Amino acid sequence: MKILLLSSFLVAVLLTTNFAWADLPPSTSLGVTVLQTIYSHKVSDGTTQVLGEIQNNLSSPVNAVTIGVTFMDDNFHQIEYKTGTTLLQVIPPGGKSPFVMSSTSPNPSITQIQVKIAGFQSSPDKQQVLQISPGTLQVSDKLSISGTLTNNGAQKSTNTKLYLVSYDAFQRVVAVGISDPINVGPGTNSPFSITSDSNTRAKSYVILAESDTYQSKLIPVTNAQVTLPVNLVNTVITDSNGTSYSTIPINASMKISTDIQYLLNSTQPSVYYVQIKQFDGRIEFIGTSTGNLGPQNKTLSVDWKPHDAGSYFIETYVWNSTAVPLSSSSSSLSLIPIVVK
Repeated sequence: MKILLLSSFLVAVLLTTNFAWADLPPSTSLGVTVLQTIYSHKVSDGTTQVLGEIQNNLSSPVNAVTIGVTFMDDNFHQIEYKTGTTLLQVIPPGGKSPFVMSSTSPNPSITQIQVKIAGFQSSPDKQQVLQISPGTLQVSDKLSISGTLTNNGAQKSTNTKLYLVSYDAFQRVVAVGISDPINVGPGTNSPFSITSDSNTRAKSYVILAESDTYQSKLIPVTNAQVTLPVNLVNTVITDSNGTSYSTIPINASMKISTDIQYLLNSTQPSVYYVQIKQFDGRIEFIGTSTGNLGPQNKTLSVDWKPHDAGSYFIETYVWNSTAVPLSSSSSSLSLIPIVVK
């Protein structure tokens, strides 16, 4: 998904976005490491979810990796301690595995987390003979992908799960989808599908698989079709009473309004951007309007008062509250003559 940089102001918005509020010291235990690319956030039920990856730096595989997560308040006082394990049962030498853990109950006081290795064991190797052939990833409010899993091993691949892992621009795991378990006979293939929640921060995706006997290599998803949830239908320029302008007097107040179609059934905090450029491309004005989008269409507006005569282009966009685009730019650029009466 492309992020449209409207101006240095919007660049600053991107660079100052609060990416995560977790306290993340490095944690290493005899070559098994918690990578510092940890992502934590509040989910819809109010609990705190922590996502990350464990790296096996040893020359032999490990299993039974136990992860300890301490949930803390602003003063680093412990609220809850919880243990869990990685999604992969066996982490191969030099490999890594995602993990997902959540606090037991909602607690708004949780603002810091600490992740450490609590234990692991040496393990027999799992052959990476499962071959994943993914189709096109459909990206909207949900992630959906299907494809074919081939078992190139000599044994049946039982209880085989596939994991769709979403990464943001900083290579943090921000979402994980898990397929229903399937069984695949030796030398045969089976269709699979994964549907999971989407995270607007996600920029890249991988799939991996593991069964009771085998694993796959990590496969990048290179073909994604993004459906943005907002359509910008129509942009009009009026005075403060709603009367359309043919030409706009200098220093007169004008209202720039766009009809918004929100394609999802949820509520979405949003920021409506209006960018006005001079005819030579220089940016004259950026205005914003914040609000919540819902199932019903709505109109968003920004006011502007031109101080110089000339011709201007107007572009409109809708982003979410964390500077991720929800729409493409307005379908056409409006050339508006600004004249002195």
